[in-house]
Amino acid sequence: MTQPPWSPNFDFYIAPVDGHPASISLDLGAVEHVPVPDHPLRLAVRLALKHARPDGLPTSEEFDPLGKVEQNLADAIGHEVEGWFVGRVLYRGSCDLFFYLPAPQEGDEDRLVACIEAHRDGYEVSHRLDRDPRWKFYNEFLWPDRASHQAMGNRRVLAQLEAAGDELGVEREIDHLANFDDEEACREAAAALAEHGFRLDEPTQSEHGGWRLAFRRDDSLARGRIDEVTAEILELIGEGDYDGWGCRVVTRE
Repeated sequence: MTQPPWSPNFDFYIAPVDGHPASISLDLGAVEHVPVPDHPLRLAVRLALKHARPDGLPTSEEFDPLGKVEQNLADAIGHEVEGWFVGRVLYRGSCDLFFYLPAPQEGDEDRLVACIEAHRDGYEVSHRLDRDPRWKFYNEFLWPDRASHQAMGNRRVLAQLEAAGDELGVEREIDHLANFDDEEACREAAAALAEHGFRLDEPTQSEHGGWRLAFRRDDSLARGRIDEVTAEILELIGEGDYDGWGCRVVTRE
């Protein structure tokens, strides 16, 4: 069994796909290594959900059994045909698992079919193999847009704050940073941010020639508000590079 040349680092985000909500999980660790020339095949394994919600996503009772099937299939496909599990999409009553495989050897497809059948655990299942030597599906579909990628980072910071006993619903000053290639872009973004209630420091030039902007605004962190705030910032700063946010911990008196 060949291991991928990276350490797995899975995370997820929610995004619309064809007008329907989808939960997309992917191995972020792969991004610096793809495409991998010796794994040019993309495998999609589709499981029909047994207990889908009206929006097409799984109910809470299905998470554990579905996760078990996913892990068993990932282990078995990795062992039998050296497939690397890179992502999962929950969408419209189905769970699609995605792998990248080496060029097929004699008997590989038979082993793959037997492997899927042996580990489907009662789920209705189908699969499809496609050539994708440039890993376009990983880069162009699974990989999140800027707002979704930032939302994943937001979730990690929120978990740290909650662990510290933070009252997320309490509005407080939140500090933000962004970097820009040139002064003009930085000052244009500063003007746009100011129009949306952000308080700004004077832009500063970094030692590498770019420009850095610190700004802040009072906001809540609860019920997805920080995701709305960072999505707003990403739109306002254009091609600027958002460098994240921070705030003091607010605890119950």
